[in-house]
Amino acid sequence: MNKNEKPFEIIVLGPPLSGKGTQTELVAKTFDIPHISTGPILHTIKSDVSNPLSSEVMGYMDKGQLVPTELVNRLVADRIKQADCKFGYAMDGFPRTLEQAQFMDVSADVDYVFSIKISDTTIIERMSGRRVCKNGHTWHMKYSPPKVEGICDDCGEQLFQRDDDKEETVKARLEIYHRETDAIIKFYTDKGMLIEIDGETHIEGVFQQIVKKMVVDLRGKIGWK
Repeated sequence: MNKNEKPFEIIVLGPPLSGKGTQTELVAKTFDIPHISTGPILHTIKSDVSNPLSSEVMGYMDKGQLVPTELVNRLVADRIKQADCKFGYAMDGFPRTLEQAQFMDVSADVDYVFSIKISDTTIIERMSGRRVCKNGHTWHMKYSPPKVEGICDDCGEQLFQRDDDKEETVKARLEIYHRETDAIIKFYTDKGMLIEIDGETHIEGVFQQIVKKMVVDLRGKIGWK
């Protein structure tokens, strides 16, 4: 099958806590295509000692270093050639750089690039209000507060704020995101491929927007009004 014969080659972009992973998973299930994310790919290869790239990936990850773009590109290119991607895939977490977007442009025939738009203010509110217990249960001080402040409803353990969720950390992550992603957004905008989605609404509302855009496009391709 040639690359342009896959009907659902989909990329979902969005800042931290925009819900892009959730939306990508929903799209993948709806169209019966694999959900591809670079994180799981890297962890799978790292733990698979029979994979010739395992030691190389492990070397970077165990030192807390970013895996080089060239290696990530090779892994993604290999992944989208596998049998379960016969009809496409839904991808998040890639591309993260303009170089990776340019690589995808020559390695695949991407059909849809969705960008979940959500303000930094909303993201900071979502993340800074999150609380967890040592058993991994998650609550939010505004959207899903526990019955007793500071105590997990499920196990009774003390709730705390993770360092990654503190406002100053979130702001730093967003700064990196914008620095890396603005060029990608422009790249796909200039190609006329970027589809902006309002991420300020609830999960179902975001998903409905994505599916509606795809349905309208597919109806147009087959000549339906």
